[in-house]
Amino acid sequence: IAGERVHPARILAELRDRWELVWEARGGGWTVPEEVRPAVEEALAEYAPAGLPRLSTRQAEEEYLEVLRREEELRAYLEALLRERLDDVLRFGERFSPSALVEYLVDLFGPVIFFDELLTLTQQYSLSDTPVVTEEGHRALSTGFNLALFGEPGTGKTFATKDFILGNEKLGVLPHGIPGINRYCGGMTPAMFIAIGEAYVGRRFNFIITEFNDWFKYRGMVEPLKLAMEGGVISYETKAYKVGPYKFDSFFSVNYNTKVYERGYEVTVNDPNFNAIEDRMLCRLHRLTKEKYRELAESQKRLMLGITTRKMAEKAPLIRDHVTLVYAIQTQHPLARRFKPKRVLLREGDVELIEKARELIFEHLPPSGVLPFSMRLERRALQLAAALSLTSYFQRGEEVIEMDREAVKLAARFYVEEAWVRAQESFPLQEVLLKLQSL
Repeated sequence: IAGERVHPARILAELRDRWELVWEARGGGWTVPEEVRPAVEEALAEYAPAGLPRLSTRQAEEEYLEVLRREEELRAYLEALLRERLDDVLRFGERFSPSALVEYLVDLFGPVIFFDELLTLTQQYSLSDTPVVTEEGHRALSTGFNLALFGEPGTGKTFATKDFILGNEKLGVLPHGIPGINRYCGGMTPAMFIAIGEAYVGRRFNFIITEFNDWFKYRGMVEPLKLAMEGGVISYETKAYKVGPYKFDSFFSVNYNTKVYERGYEVTVNDPNFNAIEDRMLCRLHRLTKEKYRELAESQKRLMLGITTRKMAEKAPLIRDHVTLVYAIQTQHPLARRFKPKRVLLREGDVELIEKARELIFEHLPPSGVLPFSMRLERRALQLAAALSLTSYFQRGEEVIEMDREAVKLAARFYVEEAWVRAQESFPLQEVLLKLQSL
């Protein structure tokens, strides 16, 4: 279970001699004494309540040990949180909100590049896939979304996607993401991902891929990845082996390089169907402007001088505890069942702000018969607002969390900026954003 290199005979001998949990049976073999069998079954049920899965490939079997190790990492962290830090986290949660998170990130990174870290941390809240419901109780959507930061190299994409979430000791960056559930895929091929994905069935993890371009050097990858991003059923077959079918329930946080021009950008992935992948993610373009360059340089200096690390030390552990506890409650982790899961409330006024943003865009778009973005963009904006609203989780005791107004405004800003990118920057962004701010 632990995935460690151990000698089975030694384990059995220790269980027999030291703990008396197993006996050697007459005629060979081993047995569990009847008086301890219920306790043993209860302990094993915590690790594999539905039994061990039957997996198609050796890669999936090996990955399953990694899954169990990661789940144990989350369990141990959560256990310590509930035992030692719960009161501190709840007090912090009473004051925490989208505005407080923005203030923290702007202080760390500046008013331009903070938005990238805001998106990656909001995605951590989204991973609980919390239901978003109307006042009548209708389930409108859920918070879980896939995230992509794309653009020119050297614009901070990997820092936001990987270092800020997992931490980077060499840079002095503290981890902000949920422990255990973020699976970094450095050096992994897409075929390997498809093979090991079977080990994650019924589980909600996040796959961090910092060189997403490389996955599309292999033919035929768009369709299985598209299915994975939709939570669909994946089946894949080669001459050597067959994988699945299995249902993928996890999410992606990726970045990839593109050619960025004075207006618009060009994807460097050769597959003409790659836009189907982009359409299933919440995307943000990175362009290296003078303003952004100055903030990146200032951020790098503050990291080297230890200023950022000292600032992070004050709040990063609390934020990490907060997002972990929210995730545990919302996914009904066995250790967090004393808390009742909540839902996010979607009101008509929340949708109307996104609709007003859409009309402002339409007003400034040049006359054309074809829109350069799909309806999914509005859905992504609402998912972003709902996930960001989970930062207010412990402010009130109600079972339903109202969509935070600041969260909806930030989501509307994202919607306008992403539509601007998709429209090849063909409308005056700042003019639209100023009008949006006044609504």
